[in-house]
Amino acid sequence: MAEKGTSLKDKTAEDLRLLSRKGRKEVEDFISFLRAKEELEATSETLTDSDFVKSIMKGEEDFKAGRYKSWKAVKDDV
Repeated sequence: MAEKGTSLKDKTAEDLRLLSRKGRKEVEDFISFLRAKEELEATSETLTDSDFVKSIMKGEEDFKAGRYKSWKAVKDDV
């Protein structure tokens, strides 16, 4: 736990600085794992929302059928 008056970010940076090169690499790998895990969880949540998935599928059908506006048309409409 960070000392009083020391932010978690500062404490973590100091601890990281004191680690060996191998230890820093392990921390880097673990952070990458955590980020990928969070991204996967967010994707999983999105894909389990049936209304959202249906909306995406309808959007793809609309696009293939030519039912869309160009970015310029949308921008000009705002």
